[in-house]
Amino acid sequence: MDEAPVRMKRLAAEESGAQVDEDRFVLLVKRLEDERARFAMLADNATDVVYQDDPAGNIVWISAGVRETLGWEPDSLVGTPGLDLLYHEDRMPTEVRLRTVLADGVVDVTHLRCRTSSGGFRWMSARIAPLPDRDVVATGRVVGLRDVHEEHAMREQLSHLAFHDTLTGLRNRAWILDMLETDLAVARRDHCLVALLFIDLDNLKVVNDSLGHLVGDEVLTAAAHRIAKVLRPGDRVGRFGGDEFIVVAPGIRHRNDADAIAERLCAAVLDEVQIGDRSVIVSASIGIALSDEDSIPMYLLRDADTAMFRAKSTGGSHWEFSTAGMRNQARTRLEIEAELRTAITERQFRVHYQPIVSMSDATVTGHEALVRWEHPQRGLLAPIEFLQVAEDTELIIGIEELVLDVVCTQLRNHPDLPGPISVNKSPRHIARTGWHHRFLDQLDHHGVDPARVIIEVTETAILSVLERTRADFVDLRERGVGIHVDDFGTGYSTVALLRDLPVTGLKLDLSFTRNIATDTTARALAAGLAGLANGLGLDGVAEGIETPAQAEILREQGWSHGQGYLYGRPTSLLTTTVSQN
Repeated sequence: MDEAPVRMKRLAAEESGAQVDEDRFVLLVKRLEDERARFAMLADNATDVVYQDDPAGNIVWISAGVRETLGWEPDSLVGTPGLDLLYHEDRMPTEVRLRTVLADGVVDVTHLRCRTSSGGFRWMSARIAPLPDRDVVATGRVVGLRDVHEEHAMREQLSHLAFHDTLTGLRNRAWILDMLETDLAVARRDHCLVALLFIDLDNLKVVNDSLGHLVGDEVLTAAAHRIAKVLRPGDRVGRFGGDEFIVVAPGIRHRNDADAIAERLCAAVLDEVQIGDRSVIVSASIGIALSDEDSIPMYLLRDADTAMFRAKSTGGSHWEFSTAGMRNQARTRLEIEAELRTAITERQFRVHYQPIVSMSDATVTGHEALVRWEHPQRGLLAPIEFLQVAEDTELIIGIEELVLDVVCTQLRNHPDLPGPISVNKSPRHIARTGWHHRFLDQLDHHGVDPARVIIEVTETAILSVLERTRADFVDLRERGVGIHVDDFGTGYSTVALLRDLPVTGLKLDLSFTRNIATDTTARALAAGLAGLANGLGLDGVAEGIETPAQAEILREQGWSHGQGYLYGRPTSLLTTTVSQN
């Protein structure tokens, strides 16, 4: 067989195959160029900035979005290091990220700041990906930059609000207590102390009530700035809430260090504040708690708070250190508070009644309802053992509503009971909006005539909330409810009180009665108050009568009604007659 034709056919086939490979290669190149053109067109018309760099980090190509986003002309950046686009503080960490992408072939996403042509910067979200060649070896990177400046600013603002007080600009309670954890850990390591100072502005409420809350806010802000100004480097201050501040002073070596800080704070706050044409002076009560090895923020704050209340109760404008006795007292108060909540739910309170009599013949003319607590373990407790805690925590409202419910039941079951029953109302209760509507609703629920009930409110309690409660008392009086002022003669604006409220009776404070037989001043004041009550046509009730001699003096002075152990102690039973002891 002739091999020449076969060889010629083989060569022709090889040439044909080569031509096919060449045509395929040209087609692939064209497709690649088309894809690059399409990518460039998409990138140039996108708002994001996309650029490619080489292994040395120089920009090979960058999209037109850089002009709109950062103000740079794309051509001016080609050939320059990509890191030159970055804000100087972000260059080093970003360079490390770029090297990692090139070496490990991973995709990295981060936030960084890019320079603008005007000299500013914008926050950008950067997505950095390797660009491999045919052998899957990274020959550069593709970096996508998305403008997140507004989003970042919003996040920063939210972060600021989360840890700052909007009025004073100080840090808030959350941040202070969070940092206190760190301060306590450092103190344990360095064998030193942390002082927590709890500051309360003594008379800001008076400023708010008399000059308005806008002035009060200015005074509060001025006090905040003064507190911050006198602190040591490293001390922290935050607004706890309302008119209260917290100062955390780390690195304390001795109690005297905390004394010095408290002295500066009291002096700074006490300086006169000029608000427009007004001069306002406030003072500060400060409680101080010093840490120990076992301190945690919650307990340290509790101890400082307790010490602050001690400073405030003794006149204010000074400071007190937390003591073991205060801590025990605070624990007891917390226990009582928890037990009171259970007691209200389980209706553990009992009502005792003390008769009120006519001074002329000792006949019963009414009763006062007095609350007792039937404690499951401690037995029957007098109000002195729980009432202050109930007042401070507003649990007194629930207690007083339970008492009224029991009183209404008694009145419904004893339609022939001589005289009304008096119930006490606390300032916390009457300060609540709508309290008198709930009071009347209870009477209506039991079918009780409002004229058979007298509300007793102390003179100081009414004065503290007079502006908010005047209309409530007027409405109650128009419905027939009696209104007696308890502890009369101990307030500071007695005559104005009688002028501004529809009062039906006055109760002479027992401090006058106790000494009336031996103290000429007490006797003269009691006589004057009796004349005032009679002159205004009010019921005059003298409390705390224990002896016939006291009763005789009060009767001669003109007091029409009396109440006290001479006529009967509080009991669970309603009495219709009494016999003088």
